[in-house]
Amino acid sequence: MKFSSLGLTAIYACTLASFGADVNAQTYPQRSIQFVVATAPSGGTDAIGRLIGQKLADALGQNVVVDNRPGASGSIGSAMIAKATPDGYSLLVANVGHVAMNPAIARVPFDTLRDFTPVTLLASGPLILITHPSVPAKTARELVALAKSKPGKLNYSTGGSGTTSHFGMELFKSVTATDIVHIPYKGIAPATVSLIAGEVDVMMNTTPPALPQVRAGRLRAIAMASLKRASFAPDVPTLAESGLPGFEAGVWYGIMGPANLAPDIVTRLHQELARIVRLPEVRERLAVEGVEPVGNTPAEFSAYLKSEMTKYAAIAQKAHIRAE
Repeated sequence: MKFSSLGLTAIYACTLASFGADVNAQTYPQRSIQFVVATAPSGGTDAIGRLIGQKLADALGQNVVVDNRPGASGSIGSAMIAKATPDGYSLLVANVGHVAMNPAIARVPFDTLRDFTPVTLLASGPLILITHPSVPAKTARELVALAKSKPGKLNYSTGGSGTTSHFGMELFKSVTATDIVHIPYKGIAPATVSLIAGEVDVMMNTTPPALPQVRAGRLRAIAMASLKRASFAPDVPTLAESGLPGFEAGVWYGIMGPANLAPDIVTRLHQELARIVRLPEVRERLAVEGVEPVGNTPAEFSAYLKSEMTKYAAIAQKAHIRAE
């Protein structure tokens, strides 16, 4: 059998590339890993990024440095990773707002499906549908009936246009064919205070700020926007079991790298991260943030990401949601 010099060169190059990839994966990581968090230091994405980053550092034997890059509703930090070298040393602590909702309502400097490599969905948690105690509805069915009997009379607060709470309520309105008026606030805290004061009737909120108020009797929990009950609030029914099968709206956090991240590095990261989120102490800390561990495969995360983007693009179009 004869080979041309060009053919031998191609085989040699492929062999070297394969060998190089194997060596790279076997020796990864050899230096610190950067976790970019596209928010300011606080709860949520930052808290989860720091929690997971410390555990990952322990597992890999290299520092994981959390780098907060807030701005432009998370687009600055996200774009930074989209443009980074795909070597496994720059990763994004992604959340649903930054990579799934923002592209549905604004022009962002990246393409979520093209410019990133999904590694794993770390954790997810539902929004909770809550009302002021004066609202004469104690279940989801009663709330829907009340809203339909008074179209345009009930109102709901959110942390602003295009936020998680806004998307959640617009999905609820769409599925139930109800007319509830949106009252946007400059942040979830004033939106929650307004509901506690009885200035608005209803809202969808993340669970950390909502559940303490529910347990104190200042707000009423109607249902979780999830398919199954949350382990940290098993007494609250879901919208799925309350007559809205398949209803799901919430927050989630994942790890993503730049496009073309080597499969062996993705596998290594996924294996460690999936193990980490299931540690008892990590599960306990995640519950404080209103989420539960997931740790799915890169392929599953990729499929989930596509479905989330499709869902929120449809909601934004129907409700005419635009970035403020």
